[in-house]
Amino acid sequence: MGDAERLISLNEALTDTRTKRMRAELRDAIGSALHVPQRDRIHLDRAESDDVLIVVKPGSRCTRSHFDQIELRPLLRQAVVAIAAAVESYVAEKACGFVNGELLRSASPPKGLESIPVTMGELIRIERQYERRAVGHRKVVHDHIRMLASANPDSIGKVFAAVGRDKVLSKVDTHRKVQRGESKAQLEALVDRRNLVAHTGDMRGALAFRSYSPFWAMSE
Repeated sequence: MGDAERLISLNEALTDTRTKRMRAELRDAIGSALHVPQRDRIHLDRAESDDVLIVVKPGSRCTRSHFDQIELRPLLRQAVVAIAAAVESYVAEKACGFVNGELLRSASPPKGLESIPVTMGELIRIERQYERRAVGHRKVVHDHIRMLASANPDSIGKVFAAVGRDKVLSKVDTHRKVQRGESKAQLEALVDRRNLVAHTGDMRGALAFRSYSPFWAMSE
């Protein structure tokens, strides 16, 4: 999640907010400080935001246009991918943490747990490789959870249902103090945009990334 935050912050810091080129006196002052020859100072340019001042040197492969909002959108697209990956990883690890002996020995296990498919090959392998079969059973459940885990809200519901945790996203809404169903809607938007990034390049435009604050702070 930290990667996504850094990408978003970098995008905001690098976005040029000025509308005019560098003034001649500023070009001379910066050119002098950087030891740029007088004849080349006309080619100095800058991009500036509230956070940074970027000087574009003569002959640079970058131009000021590289720092406008549209050119910097690849950073936001990668932030979408990082956020979705963070949610997926969190969901898997959190759900796996609920897989314990009590759950596996329950006389009335959750329906999601009962419906996990197991092949005959897996059963034979557990019998052969594990002195304590519960360890093998736990691995089967972990593998299923990690395969099913996703930022998709329907998948999140199935993952947590397998470990006996229902209505997780409703609890997330309560934890985040947002309206009922808002977390699910935001996750659906996140997954849709992640899919656009992965499959079409997502050329539609920017996204309200700040609305994706913390899905990983899920209530038990």
